[in-house]
Amino acid sequence: MHFAKRTMSLLLVLVMLCTFATLAFAADADPLTITASGDSVQMKKTIALSVNTDSRVSWQSSDTDVAEVDGSGVVTGVSAGVATITAKAADGRAASLKLFVTRRRMPWRDLLEKQQILGYRYSYKGDYYYTDDKDCWQKFFGFNFAYDWLAPLFLMEYDYVRVFFPYEGKDWMIQMWKGQYGMVFYGSEVGVYTKPEGKESASRFAHYAGADMPDFLKISNALYRKNFTTGDYDLEYERPYDDYWWNAGFVPGHLWDTTPCDELRTVTRITFKDAQMAKLFTDGLTECGFESVKSVGSVKPDTFFRDGADVHLQWQSISQAANSHVVQTAVYGPVALAGFLLMLTVGALLLFSLGGLALLVLI
Repeated sequence: MHFAKRTMSLLLVLVMLCTFATLAFAADADPLTITASGDSVQMKKTIALSVNTDSRVSWQSSDTDVAEVDGSGVVTGVSAGVATITAKAADGRAASLKLFVTRRRMPWRDLLEKQQILGYRYSYKGDYYYTDDKDCWQKFFGFNFAYDWLAPLFLMEYDYVRVFFPYEGKDWMIQMWKGQYGMVFYGSEVGVYTKPEGKESASRFAHYAGADMPDFLKISNALYRKNFTTGDYDLEYERPYDDYWWNAGFVPGHLWDTTPCDELRTVTRITFKDAQMAKLFTDGLTECGFESVKSVGSVKPDTFFRDGADVHLQWQSISQAANSHVVQTAVYGPVALAGFLLMLTVGALLLFSLGGLALLVLI
């Protein structure tokens, strides 16, 4: 009996020592990292990934419809999009790499990648079109509420959220859009607009100018679309964190439903001039129906977190849009006529520019 107890005790000690040794080894081991020649691969092309370990590694793709990976870490591009490739070592370490699958290079895409034409540029990484807002014709027209009211006449069906607040002697409006733009594109926008404080009301046809450079805000905006097979929201594109008056991106394609456009979700970060300005904005978000959460990690659809001058938010289901089916007809008179004519002008330009872009996409 005593021999058996001693044997069990020794075995227990050995198990504990082995466990501690394994944990110590794992703690001392270098973090697993993935090395690649780049962060993108063309459709039907391959790229080889490697890791800094000799132990057995398993590989996995977050979306095999976009990218496939074999047991050796060789990734094959399937369709344009973004996939996360994950490597897991036998010792428990893991690492991930976000990989873009791009369309094959074409002369007109190369041209739009390098310079803006008809107000738009192209990014191979994400396969989307965007506007270089620091030099675009759209800024000249600013923003008038008639644009949203009359948008369906120009085959644009989208949700929007508007936040108004006074700051430093100006009336500010931050507006977000997401939805269908014509028959060929869907996308999202974040716009920063100002007007002299107290001049006109924040309703009807009050006109706002696109913010001038001193009033640009740092913004990043990512667009996600629901995958009806998995139920997840897949990343469509991400506009980088930079100074903007208008952060916009457009993806070739058509949504299943646009009333409302909750098939789309945006993840946005805006850095304001100071904490006071950020609070004025989040107070407005609350009035729009967004809820405040206690950390960045807790942000989920239709909530926000404010950290000083930084605001992190997700937007999916809330919409103030009254433009989904019928043009509003409750406003009459010369102001309405002026707004209508202005919208016709802007709409014609938008149709011309988007139409030209669509022709390039469809070629």
